[in-house]
Amino acid sequence: MRIFTCCCFFALLLNACIQERQTIPAEVIGLAPIYASDDWQDIQILAPQSIENLGKIYYKSPFIYATERGRGIHIFDNSDPTQPKAEAFLQIAGNSDLAIRNGILYANNVNDLVGINISDLTDIEVVERLANVYQVTGSDFPENYIGYFECVDPNLGQVVGWFETTIREPECWRE
Repeated sequence: MRIFTCCCFFALLLNACIQERQTIPAEVIGLAPIYASDDWQDIQILAPQSIENLGKIYYKSPFIYATERGRGIHIFDNSDPTQPKAEAFLQIAGNSDLAIRNGILYANNVNDLVGINISDLTDIEVVERLANVYQVTGSDFPENYIGYFECVDPNLGQVVGWFETTIREPECWRE
């Protein structure tokens, strides 16, 4: 009986916390999902990109490598530390981490671990891929986040991360 009373009290408490939104803002800063598309294994070297959601930074002389959460790695030439120069962007879906050894950049690519030969940044090559090393659970909402976010559309692929952006007339939120 005591356990039943506690469970009922807890359920009532939770119901009391659920509130209907009275107004939805036209625009608000919130989080949007990053999706792994069907071609998520396609790794490319692209022109430099603007940094939107900076993650980890790694230094391997003379370059600085900075992850763009869920999207890839920015590469900067740091030969002149007073003026680092954006060299390229290594597009790797679902990326959040990297390490470099002997000219091979190791990175997560959604749920795979890839080794990429970066000795020539104009002609990168995936030299190794270990499938399903990481468990990517994807979620319908950003974990440990309170606020507005873009609702997940399962037709766009697996969610591999979240980034901050302006959301128009948000339909999803957590309090």
